[in-house]
Amino acid sequence: MKRFCIFFLAISMIIVGALPVAAAVAELSIGIVGPMTGPGAQYGESMKEASLLAMNHINNSGGINGKKVVLFMEDDESNPSKAVSSMQKLITSDRIAAAVGHYNSSCTLASMGITQRAKVPHLCPISTAAAITAGGNPYIFRNCATNPMQVGQLADWAFKNLSKKGQTTKVAVLYENTDYGTGIMEIFVEKVKNNPNWELVANESYNPGDTDMVAQLTSIKGKKPSVVLIGGNLTEGAQIVRQSKEVDFPVQFLALGGLSNDRFPQLAGVENVEGIINVSYFEKESPNPLAQKFVESYQIAYGKDPDMFAAATYEAVDIIAHVAKGLGADSWKDITKLRQSITAGIAALKELPGVQGPTTFDSNGQADKLVYIVRWENGKRVVIFP
Repeated sequence: MKRFCIFFLAISMIIVGALPVAAAVAELSIGIVGPMTGPGAQYGESMKEASLLAMNHINNSGGINGKKVVLFMEDDESNPSKAVSSMQKLITSDRIAAAVGHYNSSCTLASMGITQRAKVPHLCPISTAAAITAGGNPYIFRNCATNPMQVGQLADWAFKNLSKKGQTTKVAVLYENTDYGTGIMEIFVEKVKNNPNWELVANESYNPGDTDMVAQLTSIKGKKPSVVLIGGNLTEGAQIVRQSKEVDFPVQFLALGGLSNDRFPQLAGVENVEGIINVSYFEKESPNPLAQKFVESYQIAYGKDPDMFAAATYEAVDIIAHVAKGLGADSWKDITKLRQSITAGIAALKELPGVQGPTTFDSNGQADKLVYIVRWENGKRVVIFP
C-alpha cells in the first residue's frame, strides 16, 4: 500500500507538472487593425503611423512601469470577414492585452463579438455607426463621436445657416451602401423630416470602390436641390465632387469626417472643393497643449500634419497605456487578468486628458467627444463651428 501511495504521488506530480501554468505578462501587447491596403489604405496609414508614434513616446518615457508596449498590426482590407480573422489571430496567436480598430463600421461590428467572447478590451477610435455602442457589449469603448452626434450637429448647423427665409430648402443625399453610409443617410433623413422648412427631394446610393457616380448625380440634379449630403469616404467623395462639375451641377455639398483629410483637395481638385462643409473631430489648430505636442511630434516623425483618424488612434493607444500604468502586480500575473483589469480601468476613466480633449466613457462605452464643423477654403480646412 505504501509503495502504491508513493507511485500515485509520483504520477500526480508528473501530471501536475505537465499542466500549463499561466505565465506572467512581460509586456503590453496591443493589436492595431485597420485597412492597411485596399480602398481605405490612406486611413490605415494614419492608424499605423499614429499608433507607432504613441508606442515610441510611451517606451521612450520608461514604458509601462518598465514594461515595453508592443504593437501587432493587422490589415482588414476594409472587409468584415478579414476583420474577424485578423482579430482572431491577434487574440489567439499574438495574445494581445487590448485591441484598437477598425476604421470601417462594418468591420468593427463584425469583430466586436470576437473581442467580447474573448473578454478583450476593444478601443474603437474611428468607426461611427451608432450600433457599435448600443448593444450592451462591456468590452467595446469608442473615443470618437458617433454618427448621430456628427450628423445631428451638422444638420442643426445647416438648418440654421443654409436656410433661406420664407423658402423651402431642397436637399438630397448621396451615400455609401455600407453600415457607415446607411447610418448617415437614415439619421440625416430623419432630421430633415422633422424640419418643415427643408425637403428631401432625392436619396441615391453607391458602392465602395465605385468610380462613376454620373448617373446618380444626373438624377439628383434633375430634382434641383441646393444642398447635397455626401455620406461616404474620401476616394468616392472626391469622385462625386469632381464629377458634379463635369455634369455642371453647382451645389452646396455637406459631408462627414471621411472627407476631413488633407488629400481631399488633391483627389477632387482644389478649385472643386472650395466651400464644401464637413465635420471633423480633430484639427491641428486646437489650443489643447496635448494636441499641439502631438501635431509637432507627428510632423517631425512623418513630415506631414496628422488627420483626425491619426489623432483618435494615438489617443486610443494612450488610453490603454494610461490604464495599464495604474495596475498592480497582480493584474500582470496572466493575460486573462490583464485583459480584465484593463477593461475595468477603461470603464472607470473620468476626464482623462488626451489629444482630442478629456475622455469619460458612459455605461455603453461611448465617450462624449467634440465635433468641429469646417469649410474648405483655398485647399485648407477652416473651423467655422464652434
